[in-house]
Amino acid sequence: MNKKLLVCAVILSFLVNLNLFAQTERDSTDEKDHPRKWYRWDNYEWLDWEFHGRPFIEVNYGLGTANHDKLVSKFADVGAAELKMGYSTQESFMEDYIVDFHDNYSFVSKTASDLKSNSAKLGDMKSEMWRFGFANRKGYGYKFGGVSILPYHGRGFAWSKLDMKDYPANFFLLVSPKMSLDDATSDTDILNRFHDAFRFGTVSEGGIKIDFASSVSLDVAYEAAVIFPRYLFWKHAGSFIIEEASMGLLNHFIDKVADSSPYAGPIVNFLLKNGLSYAFFSLKKANMNWPFATESPLTYETVKFGMTFTF
Repeated sequence: MNKKLLVCAVILSFLVNLNLFAQTERDSTDEKDHPRKWYRWDNYEWLDWEFHGRPFIEVNYGLGTANHDKLVSKFADVGAAELKMGYSTQESFMEDYIVDFHDNYSFVSKTASDLKSNSAKLGDMKSEMWRFGFANRKGYGYKFGGVSILPYHGRGFAWSKLDMKDYPANFFLLVSPKMSLDDATSDTDILNRFHDAFRFGTVSEGGIKIDFASSVSLDVAYEAAVIFPRYLFWKHAGSFIIEEASMGLLNHFIDKVADSSPYAGPIVNFLLKNGLSYAFFSLKKANMNWPFATESPLTYETVKFGMTFTF
């Protein structure tokens, strides 16, 4: 336990000093040469949770898949309906052609096999899940008159309650010889870790908003969600700090790119941040608190389409 605490403390100290160093370096630069500070410590993603700005309501529908690294059984594909409510801030700079935006919001969603139009394949397990949580998303975009194109990266925390409609033991003979009774029993034990109880998890999302007159926007996004079968505080803290340290390094690099080529900033920010988040998501499929040896989580990957109304 002491070793884990020491590792977490060292990494956290590195993360804090890295960002403070970057902030000091940028503050010493002449504002005339850099009309916008692209990244600031006081705008750090997980600290900037003040709910201010223009209120918005967003509705989404998506199609997704659920997976568990240790399951022999297969989930039926799911549909997802989601409602988000929060506050949005936008600021234009670089002669009003570049937009800096930041949304804080809470959300509630239902993900279920029955929300998908196609019926489940024989042997696929149907499920239903309710979820709520809070998240933020940030990005830089391009403004063309009354239309803005806003690529973003977002992350948050969620609590999910899974309700399995089918279990492997109910139909393992239908998919034999791919599944044995032992496989069905093992899969049932795994699913019981999640069934009918709220479980903590994380979500990351990358998407693009097409905003019209800062009032209505059309959205398309890809979400990756991790649901923990149980919560291990120190291992999650260590994993979280490592991911945040990596994001801090990336932010510093993106800042330098944007200072040199402002019009490349939104695309570089979108690609690198979402790429890093997906890399960590992939590593967590086997170990929920990577790089620590832990259980495999339940994961969801969803493509979503939506509309946002900003007031």
